[in-house]
Amino acid sequence: MQTLSIFSLLFAVLVTAAQDPSPFSIFNQTGRLPNGCVDGYSAGSDTVLYTVPYTYSKVLSVIGSYKNLTWSGNPDDTVTLNGTNNEVGTARTYETSGAHVAETITVYDKPAVGPYEEIHTLAPLSIPTYNVSFYADYDGTTATPICNGAATAFNFTIYFCATNVSTAAAIVHMLHMTDAQTVGVYLGNQNFTSCAAINSTSTENTASNSTLSNITMAIGSSATTAAFTGGAGALSASLVVVGIVALAAGLI
Repeated sequence: MQTLSIFSLLFAVLVTAAQDPSPFSIFNQTGRLPNGCVDGYSAGSDTVLYTVPYTYSKVLSVIGSYKNLTWSGNPDDTVTLNGTNNEVGTARTYETSGAHVAETITVYDKPAVGPYEEIHTLAPLSIPTYNVSFYADYDGTTATPICNGAATAFNFTIYFCATNVSTAAAIVHMLHMTDAQTVGVYLGNQNFTSCAAINSTSTENTASNSTLSNITMAIGSSATTAAFTGGAGALSASLVVVGIVALAAGLI
């Protein structure tokens, strides 16, 4: 058994991944693989659930464009579309340190009040360093407002075929978890603990702002209120590394 480290895994994914030339047919009808996997591949899946203490509209300001993958490590000008942005049937392609990724939208829904849903296929990829190849007929992201709109719950789910299911699952889990955490960092680096914590902090900040306003009017000075830290504190890179290494060690 080989234990993955975050550093070696990222290096493998970013440097040695390449599009597999095999003529696979990728299906996407029900979120499953109706015709099964091609010879040498087995079906697998992975789900990442993650909540950020930010409103649905703020989250969509980060993830709401199919062409903009800055939050996933690829700035807007590095992604190419073959059709209209955010439209079913449009494929996006991008290079990541030599890796060519191709993903095609099969479902796209972005209602003003949620939930957001984006599903795409993933063209075959090979990562020789870990002797794994995989492709997906369903790689979906949903974002649902919760806590009376004060927070947003992510669901990243993928159904794939792979030559090594556990290795592929560890890779996509790491990537999706990192994506979700990055959205939180972009929006203010606050962690979600509970709806009650958000509501309590909101109430306290409202009262604090009112008091500070009165003080400012009285003495003519300005003040800044403390930002919400969600009890768990700001997102720590070291905690992310520890979590992913533990995940990989348990799966590989």
